[in-house]
Amino acid sequence: MKLKRLAYEAVYEGIRARIREGVWGVGSRIPTIEELSREFGTGVSSVREAVKILGKQGVLSIEQGRGTYVAGGVGDGTERLDALENATLLQLTEARLVIEPELAARAAAHADADAKRAILDNARAMQEKIARGEDFLREDMEFHQLIAGASGNVVLREMMRQISDLLLDSRRRTMKWSGMDEKTASYHLLIAHAVSEGRAEAARRQMTLHLEDIFEQYRG
Repeated sequence: MKLKRLAYEAVYEGIRARIREGVWGVGSRIPTIEELSREFGTGVSSVREAVKILGKQGVLSIEQGRGTYVAGGVGDGTERLDALENATLLQLTEARLVIEPELAARAAAHADADAKRAILDNARAMQEKIARGEDFLREDMEFHQLIAGASGNVVLREMMRQISDLLLDSRRRTMKWSGMDEKTASYHLLIAHAVSEGRAEAARRQMTLHLEDIFEQYRG
């Protein structure tokens, strides 16, 4: 089942293509958010998201009050950019492996009945949407935030919220991998059951396996 491409992803790929083809050279100012919105036929929020990601990757330089410019080194092509993105997301997954298994274990140990029910409902909804061929990105992203919220640790919850943009970047990449959607949904359900049943070690283990699977895909 192929997940439909998100609007901001189309803009992201479109901007990269124009840079790669030399339409916008290094150091040149790209069109405004509003102009890009009209050019790509999508909302300004999707354009802002794509520009923000490209800014974090060093592809674009966003200068407050002056505009957005193509940064140096982009002319090497998409392979270099993909390698940069993969390296960033590999490190993100390493960080998640440090934090999220413990969050899952804490959620199993400390979450109240309502929080556990919400996590299980979310995992089931994701599987149902996959079976129907529907977009399940909201449930996918929300699952990890629900785990963090149920952990009982406000600092860790806020840490996860702060990296939400990077998590979205990661999901944009992993949803292109064959079979990953179904595997992710299965892991989510296993984690959700472990949390809802208060099995902390099982929750920790399943979250570790889930993230290790992603990590190995990035490495491969």
